[in-house]
Amino acid sequence: MKCLRPYLIIATILILVFGFGADSPFLKEKYHRFVMENGMTVVLEENRNAPVVSIQILIKVGSGDEKDDEAGICHFIEHMLFKGTEKRKVREMAREIESLGGRINAYTSYDQTVYYITIASRYGDIALDFLADAIQHSIFDPVELEREREVILEEIRMGEDDPNGRIFRQTMATVYQRHPYRRPIIGYENTIRSITREQIISFYKRWYVPNRMVFIAVGDIDLKEMENKVREAFKGFRPSTEEIPKRVNEPELEEIKSIISFGNFKETYLHIAFPITSAMDEDTPALDALSHILGGGEASRLVQKVKLEKALVNTISASSFTPKDPGVFIIEATLPPDNMERAFESILEEIYRISQEGPTSEELHRVKVNVASSLIYDRQTVQGKARKIGFYELIAGDIQFEKEYMRRISLLEPEDLNRVVKKYFHKNRLIISILGPSEKAELLKKISFNSIIEGLRFSERSAKEKEEIYKTVLDNGIRLIIKENHSNPIVTIQASFLGGVRFEREDQNGINQFLALMITKGTKRQDSLEIAKKIERMAGSISGFSGYNSFGLTLTCLSQHFEEAFSLFTEIIKEPSFDPQEIEKRRRSILSALRQQEDDLDRMVFKLFRKTIFEKHPYRMDPLGEIDSVKRITREDLNEYYKKIAVPENMVIAVVGDIDRENVILSVKKEFGGLIKSNFTQPDIQMDSPPEKIKRKELFQKKEQAHFVLGFLGISFHDRDRYAIEVLDAALSGQGGRLFYELRDRESFAYALDFMAHTNLDPGYISVYMATHPKKLDKAIEGVLRELRKVKEEGLSEDEIERAKRYLIGNFEIGLQTNAAWANQLSLDELYGLGFDNYKDYPKKIQTVTKEDVNRVVKKYFNLNAYAIAIIRPPDE
Repeated sequence: MKCLRPYLIIATILILVFGFGADSPFLKEKYHRFVMENGMTVVLEENRNAPVVSIQILIKVGSGDEKDDEAGICHFIEHMLFKGTEKRKVREMAREIESLGGRINAYTSYDQTVYYITIASRYGDIALDFLADAIQHSIFDPVELEREREVILEEIRMGEDDPNGRIFRQTMATVYQRHPYRRPIIGYENTIRSITREQIISFYKRWYVPNRMVFIAVGDIDLKEMENKVREAFKGFRPSTEEIPKRVNEPELEEIKSIISFGNFKETYLHIAFPITSAMDEDTPALDALSHILGGGEASRLVQKVKLEKALVNTISASSFTPKDPGVFIIEATLPPDNMERAFESILEEIYRISQEGPTSEELHRVKVNVASSLIYDRQTVQGKARKIGFYELIAGDIQFEKEYMRRISLLEPEDLNRVVKKYFHKNRLIISILGPSEKAELLKKISFNSIIEGLRFSERSAKEKEEIYKTVLDNGIRLIIKENHSNPIVTIQASFLGGVRFEREDQNGINQFLALMITKGTKRQDSLEIAKKIERMAGSISGFSGYNSFGLTLTCLSQHFEEAFSLFTEIIKEPSFDPQEIEKRRRSILSALRQQEDDLDRMVFKLFRKTIFEKHPYRMDPLGEIDSVKRITREDLNEYYKKIAVPENMVIAVVGDIDRENVILSVKKEFGGLIKSNFTQPDIQMDSPPEKIKRKELFQKKEQAHFVLGFLGISFHDRDRYAIEVLDAALSGQGGRLFYELRDRESFAYALDFMAHTNLDPGYISVYMATHPKKLDKAIEGVLRELRKVKEEGLSEDEIERAKRYLIGNFEIGLQTNAAWANQLSLDELYGLGFDNYKDYPKKIQTVTKEDVNRVVKKYFNLNAYAIAIIRPPDE
């Protein structure tokens, strides 16, 4: 018989623990649980999906219940139980079951021994009779026993050649000094040689009794008929009053432990382990979730960071082993021995990082989805269902414990994972277990893991201090924001200024975009080509940017070039040349883009819509400008406008990446501290009121499709309704939104369709865009109004709102992965008066949005009797 390989137990328990959701089909299927007079627990589940039945008998005794001199006896009995009974010859059981197309097997773990047969249901009575006979009447034939002894000894020797099994046994023997989990399930060579037939029979008679068993049958069965058959099969089976001795408690680990062994292996195998709790503990769901986030697949942190990004390991995973008694959390990796120190340090960095930052909402959502979906896969087979029933019955004494487990999983918050990391992942509870190639023994023995841990803990404290985003204000009013991020040797520098379309006059429309193109095209000391070559030598990128509210410059490069890059960045900000030849080159490119834009009808219809919804505000203008205004802009205009906005009190500098805060502060003060304050003032900006009637503009072009935008005046970044509007946007937009489903999928009005809430520094707009066939235009507009009216009258559902909130928070966190994204977020939030630390509150504020909030803003802003609509369509034939 095959035992469950020890190193696979972790995966097995994870599969078993990751149970079903609260609305599990398991709970809806027909099942029947009862306890017989002799104490045997019976669980029957009727499942007619296939003409198959799985019958299992679980003995509530495993290797954890053995004495030291009995080590391996449960596994030995497992090998012997199908080797003949009083009425069946040796090997007769396996031969007959297999001849009927069935499967017969068994496995042993720390807490249980399980025997099972899976077979076509028409042979279910035979399977029941075989199992009942083996459990009650095995004879332990002396000749066969000696044969199996040799088989097991060979299995032990084979295990020494299996590096995964060997390091698992080594790790468990180091984690547990007193508890029986320290012993290998298969036993030791000396105990297997010394165990007698009399010991085996004594153990068998003492513990293989009905009140220590669970009988499980799942599949194509009739519950009442099966109950009667089980009662008949075990009617003479006598219980026992003897109690299994209590297991020895493992004392709390109070020091770092490490063990290194060597063998004839090519790879080096590493286990980093922490003692944790048992299956029933309230911390178990958080530990299970943590194992998924750290090392549960390709998207996990350890795989992404340590394996793929840093290329320090060949394989890496994490698992939370929570059996009946306190278990162990293991991170296991295979790697080149030369990478051991860096890999070890990087793994611990990821552990401590999650303790400080917690998981993202996207990571937690992914875990919850994976747990729920495991139901579908785990319960495809009757043997899988039976195995899961046995686990819950053994551990919790309640097959419905899955409901409680899933409830805990569904309620997990980032704080729960932070808490369990801090609770269990102490440096003085750390076990390091290594199995390496013999030829690398000297190299591995020289590694001082204690020094790495102490250094990491020290750097963790200083890193925590450094990770706090820092802001200071120079005497001249420049706001400096610094975020250290040492995960990659990259740095981004961004300078942001209030500006953009919001500051433009109609006769200079497009000047900010012109500046954004020109800012990197030469200084008073070097021309455009020299700047481009310098940036390439630094493996970097540099560009200007502009939009509706701001203008600025961003530079990204490898951090080793920071000083040179910052010097160039400073020179560009302080001394742009606005070279006349470069101006004409860029003017030509802008004019070309404006002409091409006329062929891009979705951009053109939004341009028309902005002119419809905004009559006074500069947002009515195109950021790119107009052909006439771009032609008029002169070098003097660029110089004068730049000098007006590029002043200290209107400047925010953000530096993010692999840098030292103090060095950055010194560099910024040295280069920018001498800039003199000016009398910066913002231009007077006229605001628009919401439309009081329907405002409609049409443009006729000979094209195949009609495009329209229908919308309302929106809100600003500072409006209290901002977060509810964003949730509304996410709920209605995209292919998962109801507008797409109703108008595109169901009614086929359009291929292109979107809902968007354009929030801005001043009130923006809320709109629906559609491209449709000209003949469907009127019905499409009616359809949009109808769906908006339904949203206004009926509101959004809780499901739509929760989906939208998950999307927004996940998308926000996904967006903040690069230094450039951080620099942009921090500098613009500070520039717009939201505060550089606004990012901290965004997920919380989105999360607090309620259904009532969203439905309130719908009623407030969706005025279906007074809106703006812009249409571009072919002329009437």
